[in-house]
Amino acid sequence: MTIKDCITLSDVYAPYIYADTQKTNWGVLFWADDNPTQHDANHAVILDNARFTEALPEIRDFYLQKGREARIYLLDGQHKRFAEVLESAGFHLYSCGEFHHFLLAEGNRIPKTGFLEIRELADGSEVTDILLKNLYGMYMEEDPDTINRMRRLLLRCIRNPLCRVYAGYYEGSPACIAMAADSPYGMTFFDLVETAQKFRCRGFARELISFMVSRVQKPAFLYSENPTAIHIYEQAGFRKIDCGDAVSHRAVYKK
Repeated sequence: MTIKDCITLSDVYAPYIYADTQKTNWGVLFWADDNPTQHDANHAVILDNARFTEALPEIRDFYLQKGREARIYLLDGQHKRFAEVLESAGFHLYSCGEFHHFLLAEGNRIPKTGFLEIRELADGSEVTDILLKNLYGMYMEEDPDTINRMRRLLLRCIRNPLCRVYAGYYEGSPACIAMAADSPYGMTFFDLVETAQKFRCRGFARELISFMVSRVQKPAFLYSENPTAIHIYEQAGFRKIDCGDAVSHRAVYKK
C-alpha cells in the first residue's frame, strides 16, 4: 500500500473518531445519533465502484429512516464517472472547494514563541461554553446549531483514546484548537484547526501546529484549501501531495 493509499483510506475512515461505523459489501456508513446535523459524522462512502449503483438506494433508505439527509462523500473521480447515475437516483452533486493534501515531509521551521499555554483536553468538562463561544461563535449567525454540534463532536473526540484534542490559551482565554488522531492505516491526521476570530493574525495557530508536529510519532498529513493556513503548514514541514480530489465532491439526496 502506497503512502497515497494510506492517506486516502485514512480520510475515508476519519469519522470513526466521532461517529458509529458500519462496513458494507460496497463501502462504509457513518452516523452519529447524538449529532445528526454534522455532515462529517453522517455520510456514506462507496469504495467498490462496481457496486456504486446498487449502493444508492441502501444509502438513501438508511439515512432517511434515521430522519436525516442521505449524503455521500465521493472518492476521486466518482463525481464525474457516476454523475448521471447519481442524478437519476435523486442525488444532487456539489463541490466543497479546492482542497489539497499535505504530508509532513520536512523539518519544522516555525520559531518558538511561547505565547500560548497549550493543553490537551482530556476531560469533557474542559469543553466549556467560553471555549465554544470563542472558537465557533463567529459561525452562529450563519448556522445557529454550530456550537451545539461542535460541543457534541469534541466530546466524542476527547473520549476516543486514538485522538488528542489540543487547545491554546492566551492569558487564560481559549484562542485556538486542533485535533490529531491515529488512523487504522498507520497515519496521524490533523483536523479541526480553528482560531478564535479575536485572536487571528497573531501567530497562535502557528504555535499550536508547531507544538503538535513536535509530538507526532507516525507519518502525518492534513488537507486544506485556505492559503493562510497552507502557509503555516508548509512552515511546519508539510508538503503538498497529490491524492486526487477525494475530499472535494459530495452528493446529497433530494426528495
